[in-house]
Parts: sequence; structure tokens; C-alpha cells
Amino acid sequence: MILEIFIWVTAFFLIIFFGGALFGATWIPTKKKEFERIARLVQLNPGMIFYDLGSGDAKLLFYLAQKYNVICVGIEISPILYLYSKFKSLFSNNVRIKYGNFLKYDLSNADVIYAFLLPSFYPKLERKIRDNINKESTLILLSTWPFENKKQFKIDEKKGETVYYLYKKADL
Repeated sequence: MILEIFIWVTAFFLIIFFGGALFGATWIPTKKKEFERIARLVQLNPGMIFYDLGSGDAKLLFYLAQKYNVICVGIEISPILYLYSKFKSLFSNNVRIKYGNFLKYDLSNADVIYAFLLPSFYPKLERKIRDNINKESTLILLSTWPFENKKQFKIDEKKGETVYYLYKKADL
């Protein structure tokens, strides 16, 4: 009986933390101390539409929606993280959570797209942005790794912290 419980608990945590790896990323939450840095980098203004591709527990989205009055859309492929953040979103006017692979969703109304994905998934992300985003001014903020052979609009590096690469859709 104890072994069975251990196996189920272990499976639960493996799904949460590594389930997304099949689709481009494991769940590594954005640190709360990075939230303001992200908002500053993309110069958030009320009414903007901010997408988080692989939104996990959506803490970033709830923070930005409340503090900056932006519309936040999270797309999460892990069923458990989706259910958790979807439930929380029921109590927020400006946060919408969608389930599944972001490649299947329309991102055309995005002002900002934020992603922390493995670089091996970037060619699909670039194609999605080129084919689905019409606004040349849409900003793409990547955490940790840049697009290969693409000029960044801005790089934000701080010693010992996450590196962010900011692009404009027009530059992809």
C-alpha cells in the first residue's frame, strides 16, 4: 500500500515537472523577482495583450494582470498545471488560461509573447509567429536562449540571473 502511494505521488510530480518536456519545455517557474523586469522590458501598458506560452501555474500572468491591467493569456500543455491555473483564473477578469499545444491557437492579437522553451523547439515557434502574427510591432520575449541567427531588439543580462532576449516580429 505504501509503495503504491509512493508510485502515484512520484508519477504526479513527474507529470507536473517533466510532462511538458515532450512538447518543448519542462516546468521551471519564472521567479517572482523577475516579474517586474519582464514588465519593464516589454513596456507593459493597460489593455495590452500578453501571451505566456507554457504558462505553468500562471503566477506571472496574475501578477501582470493585476498590477498593469493587461489582458493575459496563458497556454499550458500539462493537464495538472492547466487545471490549477484555470481554476485560479475563474477569479480574475484579465487572465485567460487555455489548454494544449500553443501551435494550435491563434496568437494574432498578441502584443507580447513570452516563452521559456528549449531551443530545439524554436523553429516551430518562429514559424508560428511568422505565419500567425500580423502586427509587426508584436514583441517576443525569450528566456535563457536566443533564436538562432536572429538579431535581438534588446538583450537584458544581469549577473547570476536569467538572460532575456527581446525581438520584434518584424525582425523574424
